[in-house]
Amino acid sequence: MKFIHLSDLHFHQNQDDNTQVTNMLTNIKARYPGHYLIITGDITDDGDRQQYKSAYQALKPFCEKEKRVFICPGNHDFGAAGNFYSHERAESFDEMLSEPLCQSGTFAGDNMPVVNVVKQGGVQVMLIALDTNLETLHPFDFACGKVGKTQLEALDATLSVPSNSAFTKILFFHHHPFIRNDWFMELEDAKALMRMVYGRVDVMMFGHKHESDYWKNRCGIAHVIASGSAAEPGYIVREIQVSAGGISVNPITI
Repeated sequence: MKFIHLSDLHFHQNQDDNTQVTNMLTNIKARYPGHYLIITGDITDDGDRQQYKSAYQALKPFCEKEKRVFICPGNHDFGAAGNFYSHERAESFDEMLSEPLCQSGTFAGDNMPVVNVVKQGGVQVMLIALDTNLETLHPFDFACGKVGKTQLEALDATLSVPSNSAFTKILFFHHHPFIRNDWFMELEDAKALMRMVYGRVDVMMFGHKHESDYWKNRCGIAHVIASGSAAEPGYIVREIQVSAGGISVNPITI
């Protein structure tokens, strides 16, 4: 079973500004037709409905026969310029992406982790998506993130089900949990999250900072992946392959 990690697509209203992202998705569909996509937020540039329409049209071909796209929101999806939270734009994320792309839950409001399970042969993968947006009207705070007590408790319950041991668990969200030198982008309860998931998930992935990186065996997690922005030149795309023999992570050519 193979997954491709993407992040920060930043679909704009003007289609001319979306050429790089749409070409990339077209190439992925042609070259990797059996792969699943995991997109860690900022799918749109500021949650405008036209941007959501463009994003959906670009992602819809991956779900023609079965669900192959798994998403979570970023700060740009929920707010103008990524700085001002809007409940209306958060609801548009669910109305125009989560529901049409057949996610197993929604993200606006009092959210719970959105859990999807995919199976292929003898391999079972649990995909756990979090909303890490901090719902504040203050522009200096909104690009920061927060999982929140309710979502953390629900995540703990999800990871505590005994039968979960049969699954490879992939946790994904938007905000970078290791940022400590940027007060305007950090995940406020990153320490609580990392304590919660230590030794309990196999892969963790995120975006937000537009910097690509990859760590092995960090914080009790075998594979930790940071994605750059798919809207920027030189974007590195990584493939996560899950098999009965284990997990591998490698850059691929698009």
